[in-house]
Amino acid sequence: PVDVEYRTDFYGEPGPWENGDSGETLTYPMTGTPDVEKVAEADPDVIFAGYLPDQATYDRFNQIAPTIATVGSSPMSDDWREATTVAGDILGRSDDAKSLIEDAEQAFTDAKENHPALDGATGAFGQISEQGLAMVTGDADPANVFLTDLGIVIPEEIKAASLNGSRAFISEENTDLLNTDLLYMWPVGVEAKDVPTTVKGWDQLTPVKNGTAFLADTDAAMAISNPTILSAVWELEQLEDTFTALDDAAE
Repeated sequence: PVDVEYRTDFYGEPGPWENGDSGETLTYPMTGTPDVEKVAEADPDVIFAGYLPDQATYDRFNQIAPTIATVGSSPMSDDWREATTVAGDILGRSDDAKSLIEDAEQAFTDAKENHPALDGATGAFGQISEQGLAMVTGDADPANVFLTDLGIVIPEEIKAASLNGSRAFISEENTDLLNTDLLYMWPVGVEAKDVPTTVKGWDQLTPVKNGTAFLADTDAAMAISNPTILSAVWELEQLEDTFTALDDAAE
């Protein structure tokens, strides 16, 4: 059992995919780190730390109990398959972890079989804010991995707009880059109802006219941008209507 779970105050509430077995939940500022003294008071046998800002913080936690931080190459988010496998190894439940992964992968397979238009469709994930549009471009970014696991292709034109290989900032005159078959956008600091006036030409975009543009709330955005084995499957359910609209548009 997880005795204490720390969350940033921005994501303080449990996600709808969670099973409520996390024990006590404490929050800390998004720009900070969990209180080391409070972690020590919990007297943990092991500390799972999906993200830590630096080596010094890791070292302090590791003095309290063996600390497992990110298990892959990304400093921000682990691949949910790899994270589940490692958790199974640590907890002596490798067979359970393998079974859970197989079930989750079957959910992706079922989605592709039920919605053939997904295979080869173009798609993109990004944020809408008052500052503009920011699209995820990195192939290893969890959001793009989620999309490509479904057979969706991230357009090269969007990738080419990135200066750092991970994000592309799209100017108003280039909004037509969002004319993908499926468009997944997260309004941040912008109400969903205000998106048409925030994004120039929004109503004229092909995915908007086809009903294949999905505007995410914070839960849905977290489920795809920082996925766990539970949130990834939950996310598929949230996108069911969008997938159906994609099939209809392809006919």
